[in-house]
Amino acid sequence: MKLLRLVFKNALRNKLRAVLTIGGSAFLMWVLIFMMTALTEFTAWEGESATKTRVAVQHSSGLANFIPSDLETYLTSEEVTRHSSCVAKLNWFSGTYINQDPQYFFARFAVDHLVMREMWDEFKIPDDQYKAWTGMKTGCIAGAALAKKQGWKIGSKIPIQGDIFACDLDLTLVALYTSSNPRDEQNLYFRWDYLDELTEGRKLVGMFWLKARTMEDMPKLKEMVDARTKNSSDPTETMTEKEFGAQFTAMMGNIKVLVAGLGSIVLMIMVLMTANTMAMVARERVTEIAVLRALGFTAPMVLFMIIGESLVLTVTGGGLALGSSVLLFNVAKLSPVPDFFPVFMVAPVTIAVAIAGGLLSAIVPALRAANRKIVDGLRQVV
Repeated sequence: MKLLRLVFKNALRNKLRAVLTIGGSAFLMWVLIFMMTALTEFTAWEGESATKTRVAVQHSSGLANFIPSDLETYLTSEEVTRHSSCVAKLNWFSGTYINQDPQYFFARFAVDHLVMREMWDEFKIPDDQYKAWTGMKTGCIAGAALAKKQGWKIGSKIPIQGDIFACDLDLTLVALYTSSNPRDEQNLYFRWDYLDELTEGRKLVGMFWLKARTMEDMPKLKEMVDARTKNSSDPTETMTEKEFGAQFTAMMGNIKVLVAGLGSIVLMIMVLMTANTMAMVARERVTEIAVLRALGFTAPMVLFMIIGESLVLTVTGGGLALGSSVLLFNVAKLSPVPDFFPVFMVAPVTIAVAIAGGLLSAIVPALRAANRKIVDGLRQVV
């Protein structure tokens, strides 16, 4: 306990230097947290979707083109259902929510309502609300987090003006869903048959989703569906949910590499800044450390003291950055760029990197101070 008191006293001995080091560490740590959180959000869906058995069927030229609706006949045939348990139509509906805050965009989809709960079984929907949705063509369902952010309640009217589709939606919120992953609660779903009615029964299908019975059935579904449409006027591209998500990340080019590179540079600057501070501390206290060694302090104890002082400074600065970022992003649910990051949460790995930075910055000067001979230390005048 006395050694810990000595660590804290020495860390704050030069108050100006301590304040500047803590402030610099806090700023750099905040930038690092921002970079790493952005990187984890970029890859969040890819990691989550890797565990799913869903398969997406879209037009081979991309999501801008529609798929013939009669493909559903084949997808529900016995040949395909041996490998899949469910099929659902899904259309992206862009449009403009009349009362929308321009700073916050949310996704809206037309979906086969009768099979939605089976297809996306991670969504938890109360039975009575799901029944109300299946019985009301203009009804819609929204994620609980989205509804809270928009101030919606069951029964709220949600008018949306169309752009891709030449029709407007007059929706009523009849159900809310929850998910163990808060990123999933940012969407709104309405009935595909309602969209088909508004488009005069043109049977416009953006994509089909299949739920494979097992992981082994996924490549079989990809091969079967694409082979079926290969020589047609509308060939398809079938992919896993992870591959489907990755194509959007690919549109951003090497953004992940850029963010990771910038984060690494920030971490290096933070480590070098703190390491320089601790090297100055160790240099100023060469004689003092030698006296402590002469009085019986062992090399491990000196090592503990120097690393401890470094951690006091970096953890204090890092703690300020971590505390404020967790408060803003995880608790208050704020996002710097809502369109790209509806959810912006500090991941545990980011916290681990922050602590590792404090250890790295002190290890070299601490080892030098601990291993210096007592005689050499006493001879040096600082």
